[in-house]
Amino acid sequence: MKLVVLLFLPFLCYAQEHISYDGTTGVIYSPNYPGDYPNSANYVYTITVPTGNFIHLTFFDFLTEDSYDYMTVENYTLSGDQTGLAIDIQASQATLTFKSDLTTTYRGFAIQYDQVPVGSVFMPSDQCSNWSLTSTYGIVTSPNYPENYPDNMSCGVTIEVENGHLISLQFLAFDTEDSYDIVTVFDADNQDDTKILGTFSGKAVPQTLTSTGNHMRIQFSSDLVKNFSGFSALYTSFVSNDFKRGVLPQTYTTDSILKRENQKLLEWLKKKAGSNTVINTIGSN
Repeated sequence: MKLVVLLFLPFLCYAQEHISYDGTTGVIYSPNYPGDYPNSANYVYTITVPTGNFIHLTFFDFLTEDSYDYMTVENYTLSGDQTGLAIDIQASQATLTFKSDLTTTYRGFAIQYDQVPVGSVFMPSDQCSNWSLTSTYGIVTSPNYPENYPDNMSCGVTIEVENGHLISLQFLAFDTEDSYDIVTVFDADNQDDTKILGTFSGKAVPQTLTSTGNHMRIQFSSDLVKNFSGFSALYTSFVSNDFKRGVLPQTYTTDSILKRENQKLLEWLKKKAGSNTVINTIGSN
């Protein structure tokens, strides 16, 4: 006599969440950004701009579990590392759908949308000036990113967070003329040569940096010839007692052990997600 065992697996159905955006420009974040998005996410983002315009998308940050957690945009299916991608959608309305599976999550995405008049071309800001940021977290890019930055420029941003907090700076993408177009990060609110956390150029993505206080200065300069796409970087503020000071390796978002060590920072950020968030290009006010 055969023993037959029947297994009944429940059908898993996850509610789809709809989020709408309008206006001339805005930023779309994955849930919990810059902390990890949840498993089994199912989000639909609808962008609507006035008739007579099309939509330009700039992927300042995009990191998901490759091949398993993905975004669909028009005819594109995006997964893995897509930071620096730009897409034009030739319509006044666009739909972005993001889904994640049951295991393994990453930081997700920060995508800026801009309306562009039909018949014209989107032009990122290439202004170069100096300004300050005080938000809990944000993304800083070189002028014109992800297009090439201008020649012969020097500008920067000063980040100031709450007293008792530190700043973590993670470079998401990096491409400058080696030895000539330089990013310098200071552990201060000015260009104090005695407080340099790192000086970077070329194509290697720098390691993640952590301040020893509540200020950080990012300075970028280029020479008269040759330019590249520049950089995109994510900064986050966290309570100094909750995290070790110093320099973290670039792999802290993908290495499982380092990722667990970083969990305290991410949990704090999740509570703050959605408030005081900004994406800034160096030089734009």
